[in-house]
Amino acid sequence: MNIEKEKMANLPPKEKIALLELTPRNIKLVLAWYIPNTSFEVFDEFVEPVKIYEDINRDGFIKPTQIADVVKIVKMYRKLCDSLKVSKATAYATPAFREAKNHYGFLEELEIASGFKIRLMQEQDEVVSIYNGVINTLDVPKGVIVYIEDEYTQIIHYSRKTIINNVTIQFGAASLAELFLESAGTPEKQMEEMTAFFKKHVINETPWMCDVNLEEFKFVGVGDVFDSIGKISRKGRKYPLDMAHAYEFNYTDFQNVYNAIKGLDLDKRTRIRGISAKSAGTVASGLAIVRALFESFRIPKFIVSSSSTSTGVLFNQCVPLTMEKPIVDVVMYSLQSNLCYYPVTATNSLHVYFLSTILFRQLRVMHKLGRQYLRALKIASFLYDSGSRIRYHSSRKDALEVILNSNLLGITHNDLVLAAFIASSQNSDEFSLSEWVKYKDIVSEADLAAVKKLAVILKIAVALDCTQQGLVTDVVCDVLGDSVIMKTVANGQDISFELKCAKEALPDFKKVFGKNLELL
Repeated sequence: MNIEKEKMANLPPKEKIALLELTPRNIKLVLAWYIPNTSFEVFDEFVEPVKIYEDINRDGFIKPTQIADVVKIVKMYRKLCDSLKVSKATAYATPAFREAKNHYGFLEELEIASGFKIRLMQEQDEVVSIYNGVINTLDVPKGVIVYIEDEYTQIIHYSRKTIINNVTIQFGAASLAELFLESAGTPEKQMEEMTAFFKKHVINETPWMCDVNLEEFKFVGVGDVFDSIGKISRKGRKYPLDMAHAYEFNYTDFQNVYNAIKGLDLDKRTRIRGISAKSAGTVASGLAIVRALFESFRIPKFIVSSSSTSTGVLFNQCVPLTMEKPIVDVVMYSLQSNLCYYPVTATNSLHVYFLSTILFRQLRVMHKLGRQYLRALKIASFLYDSGSRIRYHSSRKDALEVILNSNLLGITHNDLVLAAFIASSQNSDEFSLSEWVKYKDIVSEADLAAVKKLAVILKIAVALDCTQQGLVTDVVCDVLGDSVIMKTVANGQDISFELKCAKEALPDFKKVFGKNLELL
């Protein structure tokens, strides 16, 4: 653990990087902090709409007026990068530009005007980038990714480090909507027609989907369509977390969204809170695609991913090892990255986590909790002092909000809520039941008992490293009748202060575990 702490302390300084993404419908600039070969953290994003797709669909040539508009945008982005002192800027154009007969001249003109060196992606490059974005941000080792873009839909079947199957269906949310733009009938009738149309294509082009083991492989939704479904679903459920990434919805949740949208015309869809004007134009067709997938393959649920092609590109550039294999422990990677960019007052998070896991194992016979709770304990161990970013005297209380609003990867919403309450409830009298019930749709009654036990474990771990010197190197617990003897190992070091602080947890230990604790 000390080696890891030293390694983090000696990281090179942060730099600013930029990533320019060109699609036929918008030009996006992503700005991120970057620690070379270690991690990145996006801090801003700009998107400007364009209408290049209209030219490509009309006669295959990007018109001079469109080129001029794009040049103006990328020059503006270049000026922004220069003013922010971005140290490295990269750019790519999605494979859809290959449909334009003058795409080489178009990209060359952009490069000359802006200074961006633009790479034109192959279709397989995009597939790999989407996969890398998902596998390194969610704890889903085996899955099927559905990426609904404007012009097409990518379906990627993978297992850990290998893409097993992938297919590009040449209809996306925008192109499907345009295909049925002149269709007669009500908005609901149009959505039914789009669903039936897409069903035929997806069944014909993905015969292997029928053989996917639905218990072993999870389905991940990527793109604006899934973000919109998530927003509408959370609003309808009065979901307590306003968090898109890792949100899960089943067919019933989806049907509630579908039924709320199916009777609305475009004008009424634009009034839906939380849905952008762009998304309002494609939400109906997007819902038709998702419905076709649900019904064709009996998918139990989708996990929403906020990653995108740009996320995968950033991983490959900033964390080169991900080009060879995915990050092994996404949660740990995310926690350590979080500390790099948003340092807390305490610098002993790794050692507190180390002690917490020892105590979890040593006290298993008493707490009887499954391994799934270790993720929440890990997060709480790293971020127990995160409330100090706001103010010291209420740091425990503030930790609840900091953790709930942190952009952590590789965890479920359940993990996040549990971790927030573990970190903020290290004194049993600080636990707020009225606050807890706000999250009743995410947590269970069993989770409540687990939080109270894990909060005491964390409190003892924090106390045993209160001097932040890592003096306590091991803990051994003996359960003897109504007592627990906790023996600390410190290799001859004076830990009298650590033991004094740890003894403050004795009343809470007795209250939660029903036994007296003796510290040696």
